[in-house]
Amino acid sequence: MKLVKEEIEIETRKLYEVIDITEKVEAVLEKSKIKNGILFANSLHNTAALIIQENDSSIFKDLEKSLEKIFPLNEKYEHSYEGNINATAHLKNCFLGNSISVPIENGKLQLGTWQRIMFIELFEARNRKVVITIIGE
Repeated sequence: MKLVKEEIEIETRKLYEVIDITEKVEAVLEKSKIKNGILFANSLHNTAALIIQENDSSIFKDLEKSLEKIFPLNEKYEHSYEGNINATAHLKNCFLGNSISVPIENGKLQLGTWQRIMFIELFEARNRKVVITIIGE
C-alpha cells in the first residue's frame, strides 16, 4: 500500500467564485503512479468549500441564491466580530463541506460523466490550499 500527499494552491478573486480543480487533482494522481485506491481532497479553510458537481454556471448561480436565502447577510450572527460575510462563510462551509473522496480505478478518478471537483470561495479573494491524499497501489 502506498500513500502520497501533495498540496495544491488556488488563488481566488471573489466571493462565490467556483474553480474547477479536477485537472490539478488528476495531475497529482498521475504523478503518484497509484492505479487503484482512493483519493481524498481537503480544503484547509473554514470559509471555502469542496464539492463534486457539474461545471455549469447556472447551477452555481442557483447555489448562490439558495445559500443567500439560507444564510442571509442581514441576519444577527454570534460569530460577527469579523463581519457577517465571514460568519455566513463559516456556516456555508458547514453546509457544503470542505472535503471529498473519489475512488481510483486503473489510474483514473471514478467520476460520473459530468462530475468535476469544484472549489468554492465563500468569503473573499485569498490564496487557498487543498491537500490531496492518495492511498492505494
